[in-house]
Amino acid sequence: MRNHPNNNYRQQGNRNADQRQQAPTFNESIQNEWIREGANDEMNNYASRAGKAMADGYLTNAKIRSIYGEIKRIQMSGFESNKPSFFMLKPKVAYAYGRERKNLGLRFFKFVFDQAFAQVNDEKSFHNFCNFMEAIIAYHRAFGGKEN
Repeated sequence: MRNHPNNNYRQQGNRNADQRQQAPTFNESIQNEWIREGANDEMNNYASRAGKAMADGYLTNAKIRSIYGEIKRIQMSGFESNKPSFFMLKPKVAYAYGRERKNLGLRFFKFVFDQAFAQVNDEKSFHNFCNFMEAIIAYHRAFGGKEN
């Protein structure tokens, strides 16, 4: 049994499982001014770190595509006329996270999303929210966020 052909596969699988357990944690809070006032260099640096943590935490684009698509749809048609759709984003993120609680990247996304979401109360803050989420998703992709 020691020389069984599947032993190498099992050992590699265990190594991958160990790497997942050692994925980085991300618990940096956002600065509310990024959503209320707009982007700055500090926000871009944060978005870069968050995007990397999400990619390293095995978040795939497929897991956040529908949420980001809805954000863009609301942005295109206007925040004021789509407030109910905006308020439904939070349960959609919670549902996505509930389906895959072990996905650290999705946990990071929910953590950041919830903080930013709480700061949105008008057209300007929604616009800044969209820019912030777009930056994070762009960095996520740049750091290797996969399609599926």
